[in-house]
Amino acid sequence: MRRLLLIALIAALAAGCGKQTSKKPELQENTEAYFAAHGIVPEQVNELRIGGTLFRFPAGVGLNPYTSQETYRSVDGSAMTLSTKEGMEQGKYEKAATPIVKGQADRVAFYLDGDHFFRPGPDPFGTRGSGPGIRVQISYGYMEKPSEDVIAKQKSILRSQRDMQGLGLKEFIFADRKNPGDAHLFYLATGMKTPKGGSLVFHCEPRYDRKGYVDEPTHCATTYQALRGFSVTYGFDGGIWLSNWQQVHHAVTQFVDSVVAK
Repeated sequence: MRRLLLIALIAALAAGCGKQTSKKPELQENTEAYFAAHGIVPEQVNELRIGGTLFRFPAGVGLNPYTSQETYRSVDGSAMTLSTKEGMEQGKYEKAATPIVKGQADRVAFYLDGDHFFRPGPDPFGTRGSGPGIRVQISYGYMEKPSEDVIAKQKSILRSQRDMQGLGLKEFIFADRKNPGDAHLFYLATGMKTPKGGSLVFHCEPRYDRKGYVDEPTHCATTYQALRGFSVTYGFDGGIWLSNWQQVHHAVTQFVDSVVAK
C-alpha cells in the first residue's frame, strides 16, 4: 500500500512540474526555429506585422524578430486594475504562455552595413557587415510626446553644454546625482524634428578610461515615432557615426519607409 501511495505521489508531482514548464517559453530566442516560427525565410522576401503595420522586407535582409512567449492575466478573468507586481503578490494575476504567430512580431531588429551606402545586412546579429553597423529596431507601444522637452526633464545635474558648430547638434553633459562618476551625454538635433514634430535627441554612453569617464560618446541611440504609430530605435558607435548623424538618420528613415507595405 505504501508503495502504491509513493508511486501516486511521484506521479502527481511529475504532473505538477509538467504544468509549470508548459508556461515557460517553448522556443529559444535568436535561433533558426524561433525565426521560422515567425515565418522568416532566409534569402526570401519576408513580411511581418508589427502592431497595426505590415512591413515587407527585401530578400537578403537579416531579420531578428521578437515575440514575448508569456503574458500576465487575472486569475478570475476580471479587468486588470493592479500593477503586475501587486497582482502577482496578491495572487490575483498569473503568468500564461502566448504562442508565436507566423507573420507577426512584437518587434524586429536588423542592421544597416557600416559603409557609406548603408545597405541592409544579411546577418541578423550584425557580425558580418562591412564595418561598424547601424542597429535598427521597429516596434510599437512607444508614444512620443512632441511638446515634451527631453533635455529639461532630465533629473541629473547639467554639467556643461555647447553648440557643435557644423554638425547641427547641441551637446548636453549631465552628471549623475547618485554617482557623480557617471555621466549622461545628450545630443539635440537643432535643425531637424521627428515625424511627429518632436525633438530628435541622441543619448550616448561616455567613454571611460582609468581615471573615469571622458566626455566622448561611445554607443549612441535615439527613438522616434512614425506617423503610422510604430516606433523606430537605432543605435551606432558614436565615435564613428555621430559626426555623420544626418547621413545615418536619412538612411534609416529612408529604408524603414521603403519597407512599409502600401
